[in-house]
Amino acid sequence: LKLQFLYFIDMLPLANMPRKVKVLAIVVLIWLVRYLKRRAREKAKHKLLLKGALKKRVERDERRKQFNFKFELIPDGLTIINMTVHELLDAMEKRTLTSEQIVTAYSARALQAGLELDCNAEEMYLEAIEEARKCDEERNAGTLRGPLHGIPISVKDQYHMEGLVSTCGLACRATTKLTYTSVLVKALRDQGAIPFVRSNVPQALMLPESFNAIWGTAKNPYNVARTPGGSSGGEGALIACGASPLGLGTDIGGSIRIPAGFCGVVGFKPTAQRVSSHGVGVPRPGDSSGQNAVFGNAGPLARSVDDVELVMRLWCTPAVWSADPAMAPMPWDAPAAMPRKSMTFGVLFYDGFFKPAPSYTRALNLVVEGLKKEGHEVKPITFDLSRHAELYLGLMGAEGGMQGFVDGLEGEELHENYSFVHMVASLPSAVRSVLQLFSSRREKRLLEAGKTKTTYEFWEWIKMRDNLRTSYMQYLKEEGIEAVLCPGVGLPALNHGASSKLSMSCSYTFLWNNFHFPAGSVPVTHVQDTETTYPVTYKDNLDTAAASDLKNATGLPINVQVVSLPYRDETCIAAMKVVERVARQHWTPPTFKPSTSRL
Repeated sequence: LKLQFLYFIDMLPLANMPRKVKVLAIVVLIWLVRYLKRRAREKAKHKLLLKGALKKRVERDERRKQFNFKFELIPDGLTIINMTVHELLDAMEKRTLTSEQIVTAYSARALQAGLELDCNAEEMYLEAIEEARKCDEERNAGTLRGPLHGIPISVKDQYHMEGLVSTCGLACRATTKLTYTSVLVKALRDQGAIPFVRSNVPQALMLPESFNAIWGTAKNPYNVARTPGGSSGGEGALIACGASPLGLGTDIGGSIRIPAGFCGVVGFKPTAQRVSSHGVGVPRPGDSSGQNAVFGNAGPLARSVDDVELVMRLWCTPAVWSADPAMAPMPWDAPAAMPRKSMTFGVLFYDGFFKPAPSYTRALNLVVEGLKKEGHEVKPITFDLSRHAELYLGLMGAEGGMQGFVDGLEGEELHENYSFVHMVASLPSAVRSVLQLFSSRREKRLLEAGKTKTTYEFWEWIKMRDNLRTSYMQYLKEEGIEAVLCPGVGLPALNHGASSKLSMSCSYTFLWNNFHFPAGSVPVTHVQDTETTYPVTYKDNLDTAAASDLKNATGLPINVQVVSLPYRDETCIAAMKVVERVARQHWTPPTFKPSTSRL
């Protein structure tokens, strides 16, 4: 056989090349043919997945034709969408509004938002209106399902709901209908909530934008050239433009608080594992992930802190613990969530990694001034947290090459917004070392953090994170600090596509996921004309991208985060209520107009 192979090589028409060169040429040719065949199969699989994604979107758009309500023709439509959940409940109690009126108004507004902002996934308007009629009949008969009786809610396209899809932005899940409903969605349904629309997310749920091949690219209602954030970006947009009074999101790096900050609404991320994750999708094969260094969390978004607290109260109940035995039976302590006359706050103006836009510094100063006037104590945070962002990146990207994300796509190509992140995550060690020679101190640390890690190295990074977390908790305890204030995000709402190079500007949200702290976001002010120049610190690529993106940001919302120690969720909510109260003199809620895209 060997002689026959060598004879075949000699007979090849490769001029007078030496035999070794001919062998090398054959090897290269075989590799190239195999590569082209594999790429052809991958392209065919990708094309097939996109076909399924397009079919799902067309199916949703066809259903829209059955819903013939125009928002501008809804009686009292603008009045209804300006109300909080508690105000809507009060109106139904007083019989000045019915659930059918409320659900119809929000459904019409959500349809409009879906058309103008692409913030919607699946829509269940007709089914929701029919359910609202049943709620009205029950109310008239003196029967209520629970505290949310007759209230419409929007749900992120990650929560499982029977008969619908839960895509996590993945084309491979666009046609797979689910056979069961998330524990958390069911808990709210049992208490009277009516899911009426599902909201848009980014492919694989891991960038602060919302884009995918199924539902398109979501837009920010304050400026359609900018993103509402991610991964709960559709929720942020719906609530901001008055297309939903209450929404369900998730958060593993800021995915509730980033959209809340980009869209000027309230969002809350509970302590890690305080609420159930059963029936919340995972963008990995088999709908599960072994990554447990940083936990994802379900949480609510709304237009008031009272409204997000109501959801938390209904999620911390025996019904949920019974449905998910993994949950600790830890009831909601309502008295501890009441704002107190005197609380001790800490304020973190700069995390040592990413300098926040000037508007965030002003927002924090406004809140601090208001808190001091009310008699609260405010202390500066002097603890060194400068390594926290690289620790988060090192843990979340430990497998290297974004392998978990790529596996979850099941043949779909990564969205172009991931291209830069994927390239950096896939760098060979030698190339990474060379790049570090020409990088800023911050970039060197990020390049080092992004390396593929052995099991031992991964454990060492967890140890470094845990040591930092323990020291920080001890610092807060010694200072008597009950809640920490910090920037909502590093920058206001990003331009579309900017997250590919600016995801690390979200370091202020990463921090609390990495520490497993409860954290909320509260709107305070808007970007002023004089605040669109970025305070360059490192003079590197991240600073350059930030400076470019902050231009023309005037008028965008600015939120402040409120954070407490683990399992002090009620204390965090109490502090958020205090901040919400002192921020009212600075925050101008949007004046809703017939259009959803010009707040």
